Order: sequence, then structure tokens, then C-alpha cells
Amino acid sequence: MCATMVAAICVGWGADRARAEEPPVPDAIVPLALVLLTDVSYSVDANEYVLIKEGYRMAFADADVIATIEAAGGVAVTYVEFSDRNAVETVLDWRVLRGKADAVAFGLSIAAAPRTSAGNTALEAGLREATRKLTESPFPEARMVIDVASDLAWDGGRAAASRDEAVDAGVTINGLPIIEQTRVASIDGRLAFPDYQPPDGIVGFFAREVIGGNGAFLVEARDFHDFGDALRRKLLRELMIAKN
Repeated sequence: MCATMVAAICVGWGADRARAEEPPVPDAIVPLALVLLTDVSYSVDANEYVLIKEGYRMAFADADVIATIEAAGGVAVTYVEFSDRNAVETVLDWRVLRGKADAVAFGLSIAAAPRTSAGNTALEAGLREATRKLTESPFPEARMVIDVASDLAWDGGRAAASRDEAVDAGVTINGLPIIEQTRVASIDGRLAFPDYQPPDGIVGFFAREVIGGNGAFLVEARDFHDFGDALRRKLLRELMIAKN
């Protein structure tokens, strides 16, 4: 990646952000409304954050993803970052993507946006905000999906309650667990070492306590370098479900 792109991605999150948000068309009809909910807690270091942002740029520039967006009739997307309970922020509000220009521009906007926080990990707060955005969105006829990307492998059971509330509201939660064997994470101020992970690891945690709803699934990223390809495969599957 060029130095200019890395610099743009790594801008401090305390700086003012120019997000170039475009309001959605109020009466836009799309088959899928998708919240891209991304963990930016301090278990994700600066280099890993760059890989995540580049993964989004690559996925939304992928020819197969673009073709599937077009075939599905479009998709409404919003990008949200979370770390602790007071750090859940919409970086890019609802956009309607219809084809190549829209998709590429959206991916570039994600890649260029500065990081919003780097605190503890409160997945349940992120899920509640993503659910609110979907249930209050201007796309009432669309399939409602939250796409969770995180390296969190355990949270003491808190995510499951938020997951159940989302499912009760008609939302589907899909997971993109990022496997990180040696990371030390922080959950509500407490360190979560690998020994605290469930026996079935992050994938098992996502399967039991994070994903849920009609047609829910997960696609694991082997590590942060694999994030972009895992995201591409996940988007294709979500778009195909919405298309059908």
C-alpha cells in the first residue's frame, strides 16, 4: 500500500473528521440494509487496523462483489466502529450502492476515514447501536443484517443478550471472526488472555453467542492479512441471499 494511503488511514482519531457523507434517497428500494460493525478496540493495533481498512477497500472494489450488487438491485450500507460502551460511532452513514462507482467510492471512504477510538471491547453496545440503525433506517422493506468483524473471543456472555434483542427485532447478525492466537484483549477494563477463551475459540464464541437470526452464518479470517478476502466472500454470500 502506498505511504499516502497508510498516512490517511492512520490519522489520529482525535482529529476532526470530514466524512463526505451522502444522505440516502428516502424512498430507495433495496433488498438488503447492511451495518458493517467493526471492532477497533486496543487489541487491534495500528498495523492491523490498516489491514482492516485496506480489506474494506479491496472488497468493495472486487469485480464479483460489484457484479453481485448490481444483480441484487443494490444494497444500503453503513460503516460503524466500536470499542467500549461510550465509543460506538457511525463513520459513514447510510449509502445506497448500485454499481461500480458507488461501491468503489464507499470502499475508498472507509479506507480514508481516521480511527474513531481504541478502548476496551463492548460488543454488546455495538450490537445495540447497529440494531437501532437498522430498525430506524429509511429502508423498511430491506433484509436487515449486521456484519460483525472482531477478534474478540469471549465477553462473559454479554453479547448474547444484545444478539437476542436484535433477532427479536427481525435483524440477522453474521460474523467475521478474526483469528488471533496471541492477542491480549481488554473487556470492560479486564484483560482477557488466551487462557480465558472458550475451548472452541473465537469461532465457537461467534457461533454460540454472536450470530443469529434468519440465515445467519460466519466466515472466519485466518488472521488480519486474510481479512479482505474473508470479507469479500462474506459480502458475496449476503448479497446472494438478499438477491434470492
